[in-house]
Amino acid sequence: MKTIGRITKTYGFEGAVVVRGSGGFRGEPEQGEPVFVVTDGIPVPFFTREAYCTAPDTLIISFDDYLTAESVAHLRGCEVRAMGAEEPEDELKALAGFILTDSASGITGSIKEVVQNPGQLMAVAIIGGEEVLIPLHPDLVVSVDRRGRTIAMRLPEGLVSLND
Repeated sequence: MKTIGRITKTYGFEGAVVVRGSGGFRGEPEQGEPVFVVTDGIPVPFFTREAYCTAPDTLIISFDDYLTAESVAHLRGCEVRAMGAEEPEDELKALAGFILTDSASGITGSIKEVVQNPGQLMAVAIIGGEEVLIPLHPDLVVSVDRRGRTIAMRLPEGLVSLND
């Protein structure tokens, strides 16, 4: 299970809550799919009646059998988790060995590892026999092909040659 955010408040009059996450949501829970609300340190399954994103870091979710704002008010501040194939750290480690290609310059390299710096993910890539740090920012990533193990990026001019 991975943490997707915290319940910050109730929403509307029909038992919905606002879940805020820091990393953005990769998908909304489907109707009937459980999410786990951690109460007293124990993840308790709540089945989704409806869920939708209103912003990249905000999810509105309502649960089966909770039909009023009062019925979910006690969940405020609780952590929300979802079943996921991989934890974020495992997902980042899985990028090692991918081939990184800059679509603007055509430069290619192999990702040696991914490191988490404060506020920024960085790929340590081997380009031209040297280690180069490449920011893994969503604005720079064009596409990720997990089957082909490639990442296409559009890097700013001169970024790869900063270490020269």
